[in-house]
Amino acid sequence: MTRTRPLTAFFPLFPPEHLPAGPSPLMDWADRQRQRAALARLDDRMLRDIGVTRAEAEAEARRHD
Repeated sequence: MTRTRPLTAFFPLFPPEHLPAGPSPLMDWADRQRQRAALARLDDRMLRDIGVTRAEAEAEARRHD
């Protein structure tokens, strides 16, 4: 019979307490990428409703900053 170790042996501090509680640049970037992907999926009627052309939406969706 094998003994299993508790998860606290592998993850003693989860979530890590030493990380800052402020905004994360990586999470901000990921959120922008998610929003750009959603913009690219909108149809022409929805883009017209928000005042964006198809070309503008495609250009924004290609950005990676």
